[in-house]
Formats: sequence, C-alpha cells, structure tokens
Amino acid sequence: MESQQAPGAPQATSGASNRRMGVIFAAIVVVVLAGGILWWMGFASYLGQRAQYASKTATFSDDSMSLKKTVIVPTPDSACPSGTNVIWCSSFQLAWNELRDRVIKAPLEVTGAEEVAARLNAAKQSSSDLDAKSAYAAGGWIKDGIREKIKKDMAAQFPSHVLPDFDDYDGGILAYSYLTARVPFKYPFRQLDNGLVFTDSQGVQTRLSGFGLWDAYQRAYKKIGEQVEILYLRSDNEKDTYYDQPTEYALDLCRHSRPYQVVIARVEPRGSLAETLEHIHAQIAEFRKLPHHEELSRFRGGDELEVPEMFWRIDHRFKELIGRTVANVRMPIVEALQTIEFRFDRFGAVLESEALLAAEASPRHFAFNRPFLIYCSVTRDLI
Repeated sequence: MESQQAPGAPQATSGASNRRMGVIFAAIVVVVLAGGILWWMGFASYLGQRAQYASKTATFSDDSMSLKKTVIVPTPDSACPSGTNVIWCSSFQLAWNELRDRVIKAPLEVTGAEEVAARLNAAKQSSSDLDAKSAYAAGGWIKDGIREKIKKDMAAQFPSHVLPDFDDYDGGILAYSYLTARVPFKYPFRQLDNGLVFTDSQGVQTRLSGFGLWDAYQRAYKKIGEQVEILYLRSDNEKDTYYDQPTEYALDLCRHSRPYQVVIARVEPRGSLAETLEHIHAQIAEFRKLPHHEELSRFRGGDELEVPEMFWRIDHRFKELIGRTVANVRMPIVEALQTIEFRFDRFGAVLESEALLAAEASPRHFAFNRPFLIYCSVTRDLI
C-alpha cells in the first residue's frame, strides 16, 4: 500500500506478558510497527460489540499487484525493503508444510527459487502453534481425493467460509490452509472523532480514522486505561530513559485477553520482521527486570493513546514460486496464492487468511509444426 494510505489500508511482534506464543500475523509500517497474536475468542460477544461497524467497507480490497509500496513476504525472516510496508501471515507456511511433511515427506526442492524454498523449509511456524478451532490445513494428491477431503473438512469446521474452486486443478498435488482469529478488547476504546495525523517515512502526512484513550482518570474511562499494559518503553534521554517522553514503545492493548494478545509497537524496523520481533522481545524481557516495572507498565490517568484503524484485504501470488519446478516430483508450481484480510479498530482485531499451493504435471505440448498426416474417416461406433 502506498505509504500515505498505510494504516487505513494494508500496512500493519508480539510480546507476551508472562507467557510466550507463536506469531501468526505481523506487518510492519514505515513508522509504526503493529501486530500480534490474533486468536479465536468470545465469538458471540465480539459480534455484538461490532454491530455498529458492520456496514464499514474495506479501505483496500484488491490484488497485491496494485500496491506500490507494500510487499507480502513468505517468511518473517525475508528481507524488509527500506521505506516499504511489509506484511506476513503464517497461512502460506501452513500450506507449504502440508506438501513438505505429508505429501513429499522431505524439504521441497524448487528449481530457480532455492532461497525462498529454503526459508519456507526451515521456518518453525506450524499448525501446532495454533488453536485447533481457529485453523485448518491439509494437503495430498488430487488422485487420492484431497479436493473432496478439504471440502468435507471445511464444511464441518468452517461452514460459512466460501472455498476457492479446487476443480481448476485436475492433477498433481494440492495443499490448502485457512485460519481465522478474533481478539475482542474487554473494554472498547474511544473513537477519535477527528481521526489522527499519520506521518509516513517520507514525511507525508495523512489524516486517518482512529481510536484511543485520553482523560483516563475519569471514572467512565478508568477500566479502559487499566486494560492497557505497557510492555516496554524508552526515550532518547539517557538520564531519564523511562520517565521522559518515550520514543520507542510496545503496548498490550488488552491485558485481559487470554492466552493471546494484540500488541502494537512503535519501533524502527530492522532488516526483517523476524529481527524486529527479536528486538521487541529482548526489550520486553529487559523491561520486566526493572525494579519499578509494575509502576512503569501502567497506563496513567494523564496518558494519551492514538491508534489508526485498519481494514483491508489483499490477494497475493508468490510469483517467485509460480512456474518453478518442484524437483522432488518433477512438477511445476501452478498456484501459490495467499489471501489476507485484517480488521483492527476500537473493539479489537480480526484476521482471516487462506492459502493455496498446487503443483501439476508439466503440460503436454501438441504442435503440428513439422510434416504430419491428416485424414477423414467414417465414424464407427465402438462395440
């Protein structure tokens, strides 16, 4: 997404308070890094809270080809181009794992895309990191009925989700994954009536819709402030690092969410999402060791919070893989698709993502470009 539209469209790792967890979604914005663990929670109550936002439409919903300054990466350790928004979700990794572990039963060797394949083969994210109720992944040979299995399983676990047309693939191997995660805030934040001004890495300012908290000392907003946990903060003032105006920080927006959380962090991006996550985790660990950690982690009555809303959907094809041959089975990859939809507002966060990975036998080429025979005959019924 172009940087001046970033948080309101596709821009969007997570740290845990006294708990560790696997990240399934993260995105890095040119100035602000936001992300977290988005899991299955309180579905009915969440929908009730969000009733007034049901009519909102996505600020971006299209193929990633139309995004000029946003990239979708296959793994969190993929390089982050400077000044570019970077998005990653584990759904594609889950589909890759199905082909690697259940079908080929060996690391996938992709001719011409060795580096990407090596990263995907070495990645640690897997279905075991996720709540079984919130994710699904399966892979197999089409001749063995994998399409029918996926349709049956998904109809039972996620009956309202509309699947891709698997009938487009009539040979070879197929893997599919789907995950959905909903994390409602126990107490919805206040809406910023006039939005907030977001400044991108080029210094361009844009007014965006947002939510947050101010006047937290008032009784009406006290519980909202109490649900916020400051995971770490630091300022440029070396003599007063933790009490001066912070320039780098990470917040858990709802300390009540169990066992997962949504974390937003303002931090300078490192070379990759993985490196940025490692930096944040290290800072959180150091912050917890401070003598006055409990006091420093509280959102005070005079503190102010401003967060941009996000609502977008992106369809992305990993073109670095499509057309490349999986040497293990001598089949070219004909599809490597990932769809990510993310919504983040004063009520909480919602993530929905699916991925499709398919390889088929090389197409046969029938070309009559040398001497050939053509003849006509009487049609005969076969007996």
